[in-house]
Amino acid sequence: MLRYVNHTKSIWVNLKTLLVRISIGILAFLLPAALLALTLNLVWELPTVAQTLPGLSLSEDEITSESYVPIFTRGNLDIAPIFLDGKIIGGVSSFIELESNKNESRASSYGAATRSHLIHSKLQKILGNMTRYSQEVLLKQGISQLEAQEKELRKQLVTTISDEKGTTVMSVTFPQNDTPEIIYSVTQADISRPRFGESQPLKIAKDAAKIAEDSLIQAWKERQSPHLRAQGQHALFVLVALIISSLSLGRTQKRLALVNIKLNNLLSNSETVQLQDNSISGLSKLTGRLGAIAPQLQKLSLRQRSSLNNFYRTLLFWTQWLIWLLGIGYLTSLFYWTRPASNWIIGITVRGIRAETVVVGWPPADWVLSFGREANLGPPMSVLLFLLMTRLMLKGGDALSDFLARQWSEQKPIERNALRARTLARAAKGWLRAFVYLFLGVTLAYHLHQLGAITRVVTVFLGFLSLALSLASQNLLKDLISGVLVLWEDQYAVGDVIVIGEQDGLVEKITLRVTQLRNLDGEKITIPNGSIGMVRNLSSEWSRVNYAIEVSYNMDVDFVLETIEAIAQQLYRDPQWQELILEAPEILGIDKISHTGILIRLLIKTQPLQQWSVGREFRRRLKKAFDEQGIKIGIPQQIEMYVNEPYIKKTNGNFTIDSCS
Repeated sequence: MLRYVNHTKSIWVNLKTLLVRISIGILAFLLPAALLALTLNLVWELPTVAQTLPGLSLSEDEITSESYVPIFTRGNLDIAPIFLDGKIIGGVSSFIELESNKNESRASSYGAATRSHLIHSKLQKILGNMTRYSQEVLLKQGISQLEAQEKELRKQLVTTISDEKGTTVMSVTFPQNDTPEIIYSVTQADISRPRFGESQPLKIAKDAAKIAEDSLIQAWKERQSPHLRAQGQHALFVLVALIISSLSLGRTQKRLALVNIKLNNLLSNSETVQLQDNSISGLSKLTGRLGAIAPQLQKLSLRQRSSLNNFYRTLLFWTQWLIWLLGIGYLTSLFYWTRPASNWIIGITVRGIRAETVVVGWPPADWVLSFGREANLGPPMSVLLFLLMTRLMLKGGDALSDFLARQWSEQKPIERNALRARTLARAAKGWLRAFVYLFLGVTLAYHLHQLGAITRVVTVFLGFLSLALSLASQNLLKDLISGVLVLWEDQYAVGDVIVIGEQDGLVEKITLRVTQLRNLDGEKITIPNGSIGMVRNLSSEWSRVNYAIEVSYNMDVDFVLETIEAIAQQLYRDPQWQELILEAPEILGIDKISHTGILIRLLIKTQPLQQWSVGREFRRRLKKAFDEQGIKIGIPQQIEMYVNEPYIKKTNGNFTIDSCS
């Protein structure tokens, strides 16, 4: 029993910790998004401010241009949705450019946004009267059942259609002995809207009356306790489903993270740099290099799996945030007092709204289907989709680049192609990032311009800034063009050993702007592509041992040539070295005869960057053979010269110096 209690406590503690973490995560996401959206609303007046509608006491004389609701353009019409408790119940229209006509009513001169706000205000006032009437009048009369109250409210709620100065209007009276209030006027713009039914003003007004009556009764029912309790239970069920789905996605992400760690460890182990000596020949030991095509294909396969795994992790991560955002938007839409917040989070749509029917769709789907013409997204949804698309484009591009590189290498199983595919894949990732960031920057600038945030002063400043950047980036443009040519002409690739001027080393990274080398001292050398002139590639496609040795002038040349030939053939037939040597060694013969000895030259064609290891092994075996056969290397010949030293002799009492002979 005690074990069961402890286990229950442990589960409860873990659940509380989980709920706290989820709450912190939600707040960490929503608070910055809310601040960002509020800033954008205050600065640029985004259309989504319509979701937080003004107060309900606005009269016709107080209507100003600041009473703002979202407007959607369809042809020459502006269409604005009508809200009731945050729910869209219809829409009104106005012509984009319409000269006032003396015969038209005052409502015809209003814009769609102003008409929508005015209708919303009047409906909210009537809804408030209905709520007070049910609480203060019907309860005193002993009518407490919701069905009976609804029936009585329908009797008291009267809609009438009349003609006011040549304009068909729809009025609502509540209670029935009160003064009718004009809610909706059928204008020429409303008649011009596309619809499935008839376009007569009387038919339009009758449809509007029915929609208004049903919407008011439904809004009243949504404010009652039974409906609120049912929605609360539904919200709890949705919240539990959100938590379960979030935990499942989180666990899958952890598994992918473990797989990614293993893949990265395999890649790092296969690319460990080992420096053996302080000469360029030691570069043959770098990265465990290039024995055959199989290791390169294996590395490409590991990179492809790693990049694809990163794409899946990114997809799951942002899907998790998207699920929570949509879940919160749905939860807030269940209650009338939080429904405006749902509109602010998810967005607004008028797609499917007709004068005779109201079929409100889902804003994100309608935004995609109408290309943003009949729906908009809320600031949190816009920010989340902006980040999601950016990350998915980058990670998906990385996975696609590695996949194409592997496919190209497998179709052409040549070691050089494997190196080049790896280099092109890295360059493609850099190009993709530049393209994505440029595209997003242009898109953001376009939307800022559409919202009027980029004023003339800002435009002039950006023009001067662009001119300054263009003058300062001449060398950058030269580097970019040179980088493209390096990759296009396959001058070198990542993994090659090259010599650029006085610098040499293993190519670690190639971008459109710079090339980075790593020499034997471990120094990382960065060279701008625009400054690269002549390049010596020591590992392009194949390499060669160019070996020359001088033997003593007194040695038997034929015997020496036979010995060198035997050692070369022995190395060529050795299974351990046979895969590294592409062709049979070629002895060119005697290249030079001089006082230092006889110069003999040998060529061995090897795999790329294997000329140093093959050369070392050949020299080791040749040294042992020379010692066994008594073959001596050449040494400078010395010429002996004998010189008689001068001496002094005495002749006739005088000393004389005899000359040297």
